[in-house]
Amino acid sequence: MPLIQLFERSQEAAQRGATRAIKDIKNDWVREAVDVAPLDTGNLRRQISGKVEGAGLDQRVEIEANAMTSKQFNYAYYIHEGHMADAGKKLRHPGTVEEFLSEPADRRESEWEKMLEREIREELNRAGW
Repeated sequence: MPLIQLFERSQEAAQRGATRAIKDIKNDWVREAVDVAPLDTGNLRRQISGKVEGAGLDQRVEIEANAMTSKQFNYAYYIHEGHMADAGKKLRHPGTVEEFLSEPADRRESEWEKMLEREIREELNRAGW
């Protein structure tokens, strides 16, 4: 049975599965972003966080990094938007990327979609559908 028809049969179960999956996706995205974020002092990596907004089947994940200097300069934004490369600076460590927030999402999006669908299906199965 197509997933949308299962939603219609038990929205509560579908919402429980979606909520569990969205939290897992948020945690995975933060972990992935931390792994590829440029590394100097470690402050940037410590400032990466995520949150889930919305409710039920209308949830979304937001991830951010606001690493500020003492002069209130957000170098997380500076790096992520490519200004570091524009200034002729290079990343120091292999495996790090400037677009440390968006790169993991681009790379893992299809896996996260499958994770979401799987969690919803499993919750619907537990509810007897």
